[in-house]
Order: sequence, then structure tokens, then C-alpha cells
Amino acid sequence: METIDVFVYGTLKPGGVYHQQYCGPYLKKSQSAQAQGLLYDLPALGYPVMTMGKGWVKGYLFTLDAAAITGLDYLEGYNPDKGKHPMNDDDSEEDYVRQRIMTFDLAAQPLKEAWIYVMAEPPNGAVFLSTGEWPLPHT
Repeated sequence: METIDVFVYGTLKPGGVYHQQYCGPYLKKSQSAQAQGLLYDLPALGYPVMTMGKGWVKGYLFTLDAAAITGLDYLEGYNPDKGKHPMNDDDSEEDYVRQRIMTFDLAAQPLKEAWIYVMAEPPNGAVFLSTGEWPLPHT
């Protein structure tokens, strides 16, 4: 079966609220990794957002069955055919974009390219996380 590589940094991480549903059944390999960018917490929404930038965001590099991409796109509100959220009836652009970026191990050595969901700009109310790591909410 075909696989895809995806870098995750929030609710899709192991222990995250969406990990088991959207990644667990498809997961072939997982490793700690990082990518260049800036990370923001959205406290009112309970998840983070990443933008491109000069910093490091820590997360995981997953190798998943390719079938997982449909669910991930849905969760992130990304429509690969239109670049718009599938639930929106208007023509507004979606906040998240899926793109390919280089991932690195924790010593900053290149690993491989992977898909990632990012925003062009952090939304209002976003809190910059200087550590580059989003802690999973404690239950």
C-alpha cells in the first residue's frame, strides 16, 4: 500500500485528542522530528497553529497509509481540489494550507520531506510558543 509522510505538531501527536481516530489506524512509523516555522497556541480553541518562519517547531514525523490524507484534510478543513473548506458555501479562502516541507531530527539533521498543515498568519488571539512545542492539554 502507498504511504505518505506527515509532520504533526498538535492534536494529532501521540496522546492528542485526534491521534487515534485520524492517525492510529494508518500509522506505519513515528519518530520525533522538527520543522522550521513558528508555533502559536489558540487557547480558546484548544489547538495550535504553525506558520512558516525562522524557528523550530517540535512534533512527530509520521509515515501513514496514503488513505489517511482524506481524513486529515477534512479535520484540518483543507479541500485539495479547491483550497477551500468543504463545509463553506462561500468563496472565502481556507485558513490552513497543506504543503510539503523538509523535516529534521532533533539534532537538526535533514530527514525527509513531509506534508504539513500551516497558516499564512496566526489568527487573532494566538499566543506565540517560544519553545516551539505545544504541550498536550492535561486531562
